[in-house]
Amino acid sequence: MITEEELRKAFTKDRYAIKNGIEIVCVDENGSEIRAEINDSHLNGKDMVHGGMLFTVADFAFGVAANFRHPDTVTSGASITYLAPCFDTKYIIARGKELSAHKHTCVYEVVITDDKDRVVCLAQLNGFIKEALS
Repeated sequence: MITEEELRKAFTKDRYAIKNGIEIVCVDENGSEIRAEINDSHLNGKDMVHGGMLFTVADFAFGVAANFRHPDTVTSGASITYLAPCFDTKYIIARGKELSAHKHTCVYEVVITDDKDRVVCLAQLNGFIKEALS
């Protein structure tokens, strides 16, 4: 496990997250909370938050949570279910938590809500842990 400060410093290099207004709210052994400010560039043709933005935030929440517990973890697979349209929101929140970890693999669940605390999607992400767990 690394410190929150070390993790935050590592993710300051994530230019894609920064450009999309994604920030780490908090991270600890229980998981991560990520916030993304929504602007017009995040909307699709129906004025809803684009599915790609929702997936990006889910993947980032996974990356932050997984790398806090298991440094050098990368996404190896993911699935996302869009439960409700996400529109007329100023920000979205993604909360990631570990469901399982064994040797070189881990599984996380990420729940994304809008600014009215409505669940808009659920994601499950699998990771490859470069260093085996002790």
